[in-house]
Amino acid sequence: MSTPLRSGPLAPRKSAAQLLDMCFLEMRSAVLETAAAMDRIERAAGGTDVAGDPRLRKLAEACRILREAQGNRAEQVQVLFSDPA
Repeated sequence: MSTPLRSGPLAPRKSAAQLLDMCFLEMRSAVLETAAAMDRIERAAGGTDVAGDPRLRKLAEACRILREAQGNRAEQVQVLFSDPA
């Protein structure tokens, strides 16, 4: 007799490999979509004029956080994009 699968806070946690299997395609898609949008902006008329735009700088900083940060990437990116007001 097998144990039924549980969900919620008492459910067994997934392994890192299982999470990567579940999330990889969506993560890859988001990165590709962002890269393509940045390429389109750069190639568009006036692309060099917006190179210093604070929004693009924030996106570049978010990429740095994804590359270098440990453990709390989502929080750091959320704070980066939060309205300081």
